[in-house]
Amino acid sequence: MNIQESIQKRRSVRTYTGQSLKREHITALKQFISQLPPFHNIKARIEHLSVFSGEKPIKLGTYGKISGAKDFIVLIYENIPFAEAAAAYQFEQVILFCTELGLATCWLGAAFNSNDFKKHVQLNKNETLKIVSPVGYPAEKQRFLERLVRVDKIHNSRKPFGELFFYQNFDTPLTEETAGIYFIPLSMVRLAPSGHNKQEWRIIKNDNVFHFYKNPCSPFDNIDIGIALCHFIETCKEINVQIKLEFLTDYPISNNLQYMVSCIVG
Repeated sequence: MNIQESIQKRRSVRTYTGQSLKREHITALKQFISQLPPFHNIKARIEHLSVFSGEKPIKLGTYGKISGAKDFIVLIYENIPFAEAAAAYQFEQVILFCTELGLATCWLGAAFNSNDFKKHVQLNKNETLKIVSPVGYPAEKQRFLERLVRVDKIHNSRKPFGELFFYQNFDTPLTEETAGIYFIPLSMVRLAPSGHNKQEWRIIKNDNVFHFYKNPCSPFDNIDIGIALCHFIETCKEINVQIKLEFLTDYPISNNLQYMVSCIVG
C-alpha cells in the first residue's frame, strides 16, 4: 500500500450507491484486519457488519448523515490507558487500505446510533464501541462534486503548517527547511481527519524527537491523536525512517495542550 497516495486520496463520503460490498472486497478487508499488528502492544478489535448479514436486513442507524451504505466497519477497544489512540491508529490503517481498494469511507463518532451497532457485536465488560465507518461504493453524483471541491475540503481547509508544528518550543513555528526529511510525514499528518476537522493536536520537533500534544477539551482527542500518529509513523516507515514510541517525562510544557506521547527517530 502506498501510504502517501492513500492519505491524499482519502476523503469522507456520505452518499453510497446502495450496493453491498463485493465478495472479493470483503475477503481482502477481513484478511487485512486479521493480519493487522498491535500498536504499542495494544490490539483493537475491528469488525465488518453488513445490513444483509442475516436472514433479514438489520438496522444500522446513522442519524441521516449517511445514505446508501450497506456495509460498515466498527472499532472496539478496551478501556485501558492509551487504548483509544492505539485503536484509532489501527482503524485509520484499515481506512487507508479501503482507500487503496477504491472503497469509500467516513469516520463517524457521534453521528451513529450506537445501540443499533451494539446489538450485532459482542462487547466484553471492559470494551467500548465509539467509532464506526461505512465502507462501500460512492454515488457517482458525489464523486463528481467531491472532485470539484476536494482541494478546498482536504488541503485548504487545513491549518497552515506553522500553526500545527513547532521547533523546540511553542514559540517557534516549524518551517519546511527546519523539518527537513520530516516535512513529508508532517504534511501527511496535516491531512489527517479529525473531529469536526478542528485539528486539535500539535507537534514539537526537538532534534530527533517529535512530541505529540492534544486539546483535552475535545471529545475525540485520543482518536485524533491516534490518526495523526498513524499518518506520521506509517509515512516515516515508507521513507525508511524507523520510529520508536515513548512516554517521556521531560518535554516542553503548554498551558492549553496536554502532552500525549513522543516519537523518537532511530
